[in-house]
Amino acid sequence: MNKVFSLALIGLFALTNIGCNKECDEWQEGDDCVEMREKFFGDYVGVYTQNGVPSNGGIVLSTHSGGINKLMATSQTFELTGSTTFDIPLQNVYDPQGTYTMEGSGSLNGNQLILNYVASAGGQNVITNFTGTK
Repeated sequence: MNKVFSLALIGLFALTNIGCNKECDEWQEGDDCVEMREKFFGDYVGVYTQNGVPSNGGIVLSTHSGGINKLMATSQTFELTGSTTFDIPLQNVYDPQGTYTMEGSGSLNGNQLILNYVASAGGQNVITNFTGTK
């Protein structure tokens, strides 16, 4: 009788632990396997520093149709490299003042977004850093 009870208890324990070890698809995390990029979505307000000159500003990060590991910021694409990090791959950005290229990286620490990138146009580079909170 004790053996049957012990085996039943072991079986019940094994069944309840199966759900805790669920494997998520790539670019998903947590018990519910949510997209890693979801925590990035939102409006961030902070300070841009361009070539050492600070100014107030903001950025909105949202979903990108190009893949589960991509974010959209206005017309720029960011690609996740980890749960809280991303690259800004070299890309053309079309602006009312003209076209420029940009490339860099970023991270999320809680509700704080950090961007570091270089924008280039006409042979001139603008080194930009942004720190903002959601």
